[in-house]
Amino acid sequence: MEARFSLRLIVALQFFALSIVALPTFINAGEDSGISSSPHPQPAVNAVSRESILAISSKIDSLVNAQLDAKGEKLNPLSSDEVFLRRAYLDIIGRIPTINETKKFLASSSKSKRTDLIDDLLDSYGYVSRQFNFWADTLRVKSRLPGQLQGVSYIDFIKDSLEENKPYDQFVRELVTAQGANLERGNGAVGYYLRDRNMPEDNMSNTVRIFLGTRLECAQCHDHPFDKWTQRQYFEMVAFTGGIRYRNPDANSNVGRLRQLVRKGEISQKNQGIVNRLSQSVGHGISGSGTGLATLPEGFLGEDGYEGEVITGKTMFDRKKLVDSKVPTKAKNSKVRKPKGNAQQGYIQGAKALNSREAYANWMTDPTNPRFAKVIANRLWKQTMGLGLIEPIDIIEDNTVASNPELMDYLTETVVALNFDMKQFLRAIYNSNTYQAAAFNADVADPQKFNFNGPLVRRMTAEQIWDSLMVLTAPRLDERYDSSKESRYASLGGDSYSVYEKINSMSLAELKQAVEGLSSPSRKKSKNSYKDDPEYKKMMAQRSRLNKQLSMARKKKNTQLQRNLMIDLAKLTANYRQSRQTGSYLRASEMTSPAPAGHFLRQFGQSDREQIENANTDPAVPQVLSMMNGYVEEKIARDPASVLMQTVLKAKDEKECTDMIFLSMLNRKPTSKEAREWKKDFSNAVKQKDQAKVKEVYADLIWTLANSNEFIFVK
Repeated sequence: MEARFSLRLIVALQFFALSIVALPTFINAGEDSGISSSPHPQPAVNAVSRESILAISSKIDSLVNAQLDAKGEKLNPLSSDEVFLRRAYLDIIGRIPTINETKKFLASSSKSKRTDLIDDLLDSYGYVSRQFNFWADTLRVKSRLPGQLQGVSYIDFIKDSLEENKPYDQFVRELVTAQGANLERGNGAVGYYLRDRNMPEDNMSNTVRIFLGTRLECAQCHDHPFDKWTQRQYFEMVAFTGGIRYRNPDANSNVGRLRQLVRKGEISQKNQGIVNRLSQSVGHGISGSGTGLATLPEGFLGEDGYEGEVITGKTMFDRKKLVDSKVPTKAKNSKVRKPKGNAQQGYIQGAKALNSREAYANWMTDPTNPRFAKVIANRLWKQTMGLGLIEPIDIIEDNTVASNPELMDYLTETVVALNFDMKQFLRAIYNSNTYQAAAFNADVADPQKFNFNGPLVRRMTAEQIWDSLMVLTAPRLDERYDSSKESRYASLGGDSYSVYEKINSMSLAELKQAVEGLSSPSRKKSKNSYKDDPEYKKMMAQRSRLNKQLSMARKKKNTQLQRNLMIDLAKLTANYRQSRQTGSYLRASEMTSPAPAGHFLRQFGQSDREQIENANTDPAVPQVLSMMNGYVEEKIARDPASVLMQTVLKAKDEKECTDMIFLSMLNRKPTSKEAREWKKDFSNAVKQKDQAKVKEVYADLIWTLANSNEFIFVK
């Protein structure tokens, strides 16, 4: 046992060290509580002909090869089927393939099987899951927005948009022009502004950085020291969202009156928290179409303007006004005044709503905007290839030159020609020989000089690692979990949206009654122990009987009977879990966003969603400890109910067992050397005629592969 632990420690330390050096329709079916099939059927990826997409792929390859030739380099040879399979699954749907998906692809002799696989994956919910993680990191998406507001509607908006394959320009316009109640059905885009509630300047900075690839933050306090932007130009951009309010204009006024009842003593003070949360559920949203006006801040340091001056909106590149906003007479030459009472941040007396946010959104997403299409083309290229043609991707200046200018221009034109269809754009990249080439496995010292001989070898994201471990754990993954059903006050109407509708339509008397009902001890559901479940008792009785039989089989050294009984035990536990699953085994995209501090995902670098693209793939000591003593050991290698162990227990002999583990985890068969080494361990355990010791070898092999660089890296 000590020798095995020492071996594992050595492997783990190697994993940690090498990680530092080396950094440079397959949908599972099924129904379950909270799990739903996609409410928005995805448009089939073949809506654009394969020939058209392959023509784009070919052009990408020709532009890459032209630059490689000019530099005296060559494109790497095509990757093997095993490498391509794993890479495609991780890049397109964010997880490794199952053993059945692996066998199906590797057994196919079709000449178009790679292109077919790409199309199938893009049409699956797994694509939505993968892209949601990407956008959640970029947009700083949280299940709980500032002020304890529910973020479920914002999450649903992003997932719905991805499922509908909404054009990227439309997606951005809907975010920038969003208005209405936070929890009104189909209105989740308001979460974009609520994420930066009462901080319109920060929201504008984030908008420009994400969608236009430009950092303006420095110009908020003074003229930009490294770029051309002045402090005045910064606030001219802020002006397009001037007059925005963070309240629901259609909120039920009776909810606000509940507070008065608390003050009068008609509602107990102990229910103040319930009243506050009901008010939040109804009262928050976004209103104000934009006045096109802003006030230069107190302590203004720019060369052009003075503090307190009311200015009109102008675009950052071409200095266009977009709307005919006029400074109100009362606001001219006014001194800086802090908002009083319920006045919102940036309030200007006499300012009129002019739909400046819509004009701002239309200008930003216009195909002729010099940055909009280029930025998303560069972001998606980096997502697939591991490095942008322009790095950093969000510091683009007038003198910025891409590492392959002709390719950057072509990709930008292609995004526009495809009507900002992100799925089709990615489809073209995935079908290119450049993407399918063997990976570039070396450090890139200067991104400006990298010529893309192949995609970069890169470490999996936290979400990819978690979701890949889920493949080895749970039988159904690529499904959407309806988190709106987890509303704190579901008893009032069901999901979060129904609760909002119910509360927003109640009279004051009904609301008072609802508050009293929610605080009543009789309404608080007692959590019965799972041990009280009749099905659990039945399952445990069967387990007890099978364990007694297994004990007898071990005494008699009946290896075949031991094996059969262990399979029966695994099936029994797995079937019970499957019938009672309530969201314990979910993909990262379906969990609380982000995962709680200390969770596996956070240990492996998931963003805390406080900053744009704040995730990391850096190795750390807690990761080693987690892999040594955590999830792999407990939930996969030693749990007979895990998907992997159920697969392994069906193996006829040690060779098939080894093959199944390698195919499940690395999506290839073991080399002859690997097969020989593990055969020795299995043979020694089999000679002792103790299936428990054979199971120890299973666990060691699973643990070793899970901690290998081949499992952790996308190659």
